[in-house]
Amino acid sequence: MNLGSDQTGMPETNYLQQVAELGEMQTVVCTEHIQSVDGARLLPKGAKLNRQVIKHLLNHKLLKPIDLTTRIEDAVDQQTLITLGRSLMERDSEMGTLLRMMRGEKFVRQSCARVHLEPPIQNKLTVAQKLHPELLEHSLRVMLAVTVIGEQLGLSEQELEVLATAGLLHDLGELHLGIVDLPLEQNLNLEHWQQVRSHPIVGAMILQQFPAYANHVARTVQEHHERTDGSGYPYGLNGTAMSRTGRLLSFAELAIGALKKYSLRQLSNIIKSNLDALDPQPVGVFLNALRQFQTQITVAPSEARDENIVSLFKLVAQLVSSAETISESFKSTPGSIQTCLLGPVVGNIHQTLRRAGFDLHNTEATLAMINNDQETFIELEELLMESVYQLRKALLEMERHNGGRDGDNQAIIRQWVADAEQHLDTAANLLS
Repeated sequence: MNLGSDQTGMPETNYLQQVAELGEMQTVVCTEHIQSVDGARLLPKGAKLNRQVIKHLLNHKLLKPIDLTTRIEDAVDQQTLITLGRSLMERDSEMGTLLRMMRGEKFVRQSCARVHLEPPIQNKLTVAQKLHPELLEHSLRVMLAVTVIGEQLGLSEQELEVLATAGLLHDLGELHLGIVDLPLEQNLNLEHWQQVRSHPIVGAMILQQFPAYANHVARTVQEHHERTDGSGYPYGLNGTAMSRTGRLLSFAELAIGALKKYSLRQLSNIIKSNLDALDPQPVGVFLNALRQFQTQITVAPSEARDENIVSLFKLVAQLVSSAETISESFKSTPGSIQTCLLGPVVGNIHQTLRRAGFDLHNTEATLAMINNDQETFIELEELLMESVYQLRKALLEMERHNGGRDGDNQAIIRQWVADAEQHLDTAANLLS
């Protein structure tokens, strides 16, 4: 018996449980008989789904995915998306301001009109809306952002439809894997990270079932966490192996995700520090828009944060110094994957900060040079935030590679990871 799956092999347990929860809130009706793969009728047409019914279905392998045999009343439709999209644009946020600066009142309606919604997909969006509203808002922000990028680049209407649809649906796979509410800014265990890495694949599998999404939309969704330098996932594709829409969506998803924690200026530094991983076309669109934005918005001095920036500078210097010590001592050790991961990261952090005039090896002299200059403090703050971002990525990679390995070298690595976690938690507090 294959618990909680369907004939396509799609992981269904987590999603079925969410449908059950939704069924306690609003009506979910069978549009046809629900059958198991061995022909047993599990539910008749017209039956309503709730927790008790779903508990019964979880004991069987379903002939069809649950969304092909059910309908959720008052499901998300284009008008729902338009209303939410307008709300997002009107909010007092940097992104809302930027979108209003670049596009007029009709933009949200025009963008949503490009999205094709199959009824089973409306079911999934409704689950997201009712149980995970932040997921739907994030998806809509990505859709609006990638549509602006596509329009600025002069893409055809057909490509814009692919972009808008893929932007809205890119994270559907998360609903089937139980990772929607995972705190991704924290360190995940290996099992959770494997689920995170697989959600683009599951999302593409879902969309491949429908002719309207097969190929272009599904491929774009599958590529939304790939990077042009091959450092992304799930397949580590480089830019030449990615579709154009996949490269654009990859940039938009990264940018919108980063804006949950960072300002537009801080995002600009993150992008400039990762140019090899990003398609230059959307980068150009973003940086041009940011220059226009900055001519209209006055950035207030961050005097209240000066002490925190000094503390963060010293903390990053300490963490990088310990990483350099480990990297140097392990250079001659065969098979030290972690060392290879640490070396380039700390080297890139050093180079980026030194290029801007900040020396991690001589923090006191650097701070004396700044001499309370607010413009320089703002620049240092943004570069330190990018450094923390890069260190956290390295930490996650080291934890995954380290696994359950034993040995003296691995004990040193594990100690560095434990210290790094503590330091990065401190950094998060300094930046909040």
